[in-house]
Amino acid sequence: MLALFQHRTVRRLWRRGLPWFSVALLVAIVTVPLILFTWLFFRTEVFTVQAVTVVDARENTREAVQTIIERVTEHLPLNRNIFFVPIQTIETEIVSTLPQVRTVYITRKLPGTIKVIVQEKTPELLLLSGGKYYFVDQAGVPYEEARLETLPEVVLPTVKNNDRETAVTLGAAAVDTSFVAFLKEVQNELPKRTGSQVAEVRIPSLAAREVHFTLDNNWQVRFDVTRSAAQQLNILQRLLTTTIGEEEKKALEYIDLRIPNRVYYKTSESSE
Repeated sequence: MLALFQHRTVRRLWRRGLPWFSVALLVAIVTVPLILFTWLFFRTEVFTVQAVTVVDARENTREAVQTIIERVTEHLPLNRNIFFVPIQTIETEIVSTLPQVRTVYITRKLPGTIKVIVQEKTPELLLLSGGKYYFVDQAGVPYEEARLETLPEVVLPTVKNNDRETAVTLGAAAVDTSFVAFLKEVQNELPKRTGSQVAEVRIPSLAAREVHFTLDNNWQVRFDVTRSAAQQLNILQRLLTTTIGEEEKKALEYIDLRIPNRVYYKTSESSE
């Protein structure tokens, strides 16, 4: 009887103490990791930025990105703790400082690595102005001076600016977005309509509303960039197939499509 009484007493005490034990266990499960994390966060260098990796970018862009990050983070508290790195500020700084960068995405890779994913711009054309070549994006913005070692494998349309005094500013629009689209359309279609390849493209100035294409048969075709490229190409094709004879084509110097509802052309043996 005594043993049975003692057993029942122990079971009763255990049941009464079980809720408190559960609460204590839950508190330990929550607080111990928190205390450990706080200790690692404030008292060690575990979460200090140890490395910055920049991917999908050329070497000069990687170096420029790392320089920007160093400048932005040099005064961070807690010895550059990774959780204090201002991701959005750095992303904005990179895009605004480096014209060649189209997008940038930064992530924290614990415990101490900053990963920067950079997507650079793709050149749509080469602009020759003031004796220098520039890569120009689809928005008409020169974003980088072109050098031989940075030329892409694909052949880009090259536009020569006749106004050598015009200053080109990297990151600022030099030509209109519509000009880039116009140029690409004419560059692709003109050989089909004339049977000759484009040898040279010139503009009187960056602000000009016209562009002059010189073909490898020495014809020059002048376009108005503010009007439809397709319509002007159709007019050119009709002129070559119905108006200008084969003998005249041999002596043809230029065709001027810039005037609405008018077409002018000149041969070496005649006036306009």
